[in-house]
Amino acid sequence: MNQILLILDGILAKYFLERLCLQKTSDYHFDVVYYNEDSIDLKLENEYINFIKFDPSSASKLKDLFLKNSYTQAFIHMKDEFDAKAVYDNIREIDEDLNIVMVDFWGLSINDSLCELVDVRSSLSEYLLAFLPDVPNFAQNIGLSNGEIMEVKIPAYSIFAYRHISSISQKRWRIALIYRNKKIIMPNPSAMIMPNDNVLIVGEPSILLNVYHKIKGARGQFPAPFGNNLYLFLDMKRSSEKELYKAYKTANILHSNTKSKRLFLHCINVRLCSFYEDLKGDKKASVSLHFDYENTKIKNVKDMLINDDVGLIIVDNATFNKRKKEFYALKIPILKLGSVDFEDLEDALILSSNEDELENQTGLMIDLSKQLKLNSWLYYYEPDNDSKKLAEHLQSLSALYKNELKIINNNNKNPILELEHKKASLQFIYFKKELMSLNVRNLLSTNLNSLYYKMKKNYQVFIPIS
Repeated sequence: MNQILLILDGILAKYFLERLCLQKTSDYHFDVVYYNEDSIDLKLENEYINFIKFDPSSASKLKDLFLKNSYTQAFIHMKDEFDAKAVYDNIREIDEDLNIVMVDFWGLSINDSLCELVDVRSSLSEYLLAFLPDVPNFAQNIGLSNGEIMEVKIPAYSIFAYRHISSISQKRWRIALIYRNKKIIMPNPSAMIMPNDNVLIVGEPSILLNVYHKIKGARGQFPAPFGNNLYLFLDMKRSSEKELYKAYKTANILHSNTKSKRLFLHCINVRLCSFYEDLKGDKKASVSLHFDYENTKIKNVKDMLINDDVGLIIVDNATFNKRKKEFYALKIPILKLGSVDFEDLEDALILSSNEDELENQTGLMIDLSKQLKLNSWLYYYEPDNDSKKLAEHLQSLSALYKNELKIINNNNKNPILELEHKKASLQFIYFKKELMSLNVRNLLSTNLNSLYYKMKKNYQVFIPIS
């Protein structure tokens, strides 16, 4: 049986010993050396714990103990600094290779790779900091204890709230667990993060700090949490120069007015024209140009985006309709270009008849519309249901965003009829599987999300969902 030597003194040592007994371990035998009976509880003695009373600062008595027993580890928990150092020196003289764990209340400096100092002051300070708001809560006794494991509470205003796991870019970090109402939720791709959830995240410490600030940050962080960069795809053969200029200008407006870090531009079917010459002369440091002279069509959208940390893809209407299934599989927001100039937009809007859609779209719409200085409108239409619960939900959304969201709820009038000829809007759409193909059922549906094609002349943002 493995033997561990515990040298204990002080009231904290007594509590430590009591906790040890609660573990009910039978794999080790503990010899507890003490000289002050206030530091131990003799009633705890059993077949696995043996109490030995003598002064551990006595080198000769410790040596006798080591001659009778073979220890795999020594644990020193003393309330007096001088006694703690004396015990350490005595043990190290007896055994140069024994692993020692030493509780440090004083800031000791011991150059010994086989002696692990447990800094009580630092541990207690970190524990107390975890109770303060807006301070990262790091795991202290798990893994490397360097900040690679962190627990974060999701504020109601967070860009992570009402997000499905699959829609959150997780590069070099992961959401490991979700805690909700004192229950554990395993984070599968379709799991949704709700306000006041606690999420356990793991990854590189520097990356986690960045994620923490994004979770806790105020609105206005788009394209996070989907990614950090924008991606514009252009087919120069199938687009007029006017359309090419409009698309590139749209991408630059978004890049300049959001938290985007880089704009990636991918051109296929490259042809010589004034737009090509202007692009070649555009030397913005945060814009990466790629002229694809080999491909005449998109081969694989996913491969094009690899390692680019893309949070929004910008495409024209024809490309979106042709590659819709591939875009859906990416779980990245898609901006489909509209017929007017992007700078002429005044309103951002959601047309919805489903509460789940509202939860997923509203936060992103307000986030992006605030950055672009657009008015935010929510048109709700549910002719067959007068739900008080949904009305309360809409009111809470309005209160949450401090009346920045203007809600139009008219069950007698389908907003599509009013808005389908309005071109100067940015429409947010719930990007789900039902949108992959148009069929008769969709054409007759009262679900406004399924009727997005009726407003195809607008700029439309398709928000991914599992």
